[in-house]
Amino acid sequence: MLVKPPDLPSVAESILEQLTPGDVLALSGPLASGKTTLTQHILQKMGYTGRVTSPTFVLEKHYPVGYKEFKEVVHLDFYRLKPEELTTFGWQEYLGDQTTLTIIEWPEIGLEHLPKSIKTIKLEIIDDQTRNFLFSKNLEPDKI
Repeated sequence: MLVKPPDLPSVAESILEQLTPGDVLALSGPLASGKTTLTQHILQKMGYTGRVTSPTFVLEKHYPVGYKEFKEVVHLDFYRLKPEELTTFGWQEYLGDQTTLTIIEWPEIGLEHLPKSIKTIKLEIIDDQTRNFLFSKNLEPDKI
């Protein structure tokens, strides 16, 4: 699905409609493909009004929300990590929490540590304003 900046609010809303508390949403794509931007739009749709930034240097950020049964969004970024380092900071405790949505950037670094039920969006850069979103089979692009 081709996505331009004006499309992001409605795309984020459609993605959010397919997520339930406890889900893990993996965002994969090259640098500057829009992973954090998509996360910002998802959080905005959940009613979060604060600033949302990439957790690249801090590894994880927590955002309180009050959207349906969601109480928190945990935003993780594995970009700077080696696979063996993923066991050192306790991020797995959030997986499957029934009040939390976990969003992971650069999930390919830790695939062996992730549940099989993750929902994945691969972002491809087409040009400065256009991205191609490829959805895993458990996300339905026709609903977006």
